[in-house]
Amino acid sequence: MQYINNKNEFLSEIYERVKKIRAEIGLKATNFSIVDFEFKKRENDLIIKIYTPIRTDKSAIIGPGGWVIGKLREELNEKFEENVIIRVENYIDHKRKLEHFNSSIKFLYDKGIDLTDKYVKKEAVVLIQCEYDLSMLEIIKKYFNPLCLSFDLGTVILPHKNKNRIQKALAEKNIKHEILSPFLMNGKDIKLLSSKDPCKTVCNTLIPEIVHFARDNGIDTVIFNHFESKYSLINGIHVLNFLELFPVNLNTLNYLEKSLDCPLLIQSCRGNKNIKFEKIKNVVEKVYGGYIEPTEGSKEIMKFIN
Repeated sequence: MQYINNKNEFLSEIYERVKKIRAEIGLKATNFSIVDFEFKKRENDLIIKIYTPIRTDKSAIIGPGGWVIGKLREELNEKFEENVIIRVENYIDHKRKLEHFNSSIKFLYDKGIDLTDKYVKKEAVVLIQCEYDLSMLEIIKKYFNPLCLSFDLGTVILPHKNKNRIQKALAEKNIKHEILSPFLMNGKDIKLLSSKDPCKTVCNTLIPEIVHFARDNGIDTVIFNHFESKYSLINGIHVLNFLELFPVNLNTLNYLEKSLDCPLLIQSCRGNKNIKFEKIKNVVEKVYGGYIEPTEGSKEIMKFIN
């Protein structure tokens, strides 16, 4: 096996290291199981995925606040040349995601989008506005050649720090990126929309702009993760909500120091309890579905509450 000589020996090493770390930080001894693990190389990162049979085992390996897995990563980082990233996933959740992916690939094939040939990638315009969009980029690149697009409607939608981080991340990946400003939101616009869901009232009004941009660039596919449905054919352009079709763990956005929050969304949640509850409900569903770690989910929820 690549990176290790003996799978069972490495598995035993993980068991012993986790037990030792839990004891060192004062956690009680607990039994836990690991079904399997795998390595994935991504640029300068080595991703180690650990699969557990139940979520209790997963929690034992992660530890409160991620302390155990954090220490485990530090120790394993000395063992490999690459930067080590560890992800722990419930095996049932993993299988469910694979089934979801296969179902979505078939769904798109029936719509005329063939993603089965990994050597032939379609061109696609990909909207990048927040961490949800960036978190999908590595998976999108497996199937498409992305031309990324962001909308700058003012700092309430795209703060300077977010724009700089997006530009830096895409430059590091050598992905072409354009920023459009079809209009700028003024104080009256912001006040009017601050009690509404900006994903629906702002982002979705930009669909004609995105479709027009795609047509001008000779591209027939748009990936738009804020779309209210998972797929639509608009003026001959396929518009996909890739995050809905291919949900991934939110914490896969590991190359950024912190998430790219939309100030208008946070403001809307604080001003409208219905939007707040809807966003919290969405996070809770993703936690139970295995797409967001509980600790990450609690951080997301606190953004909407505070």
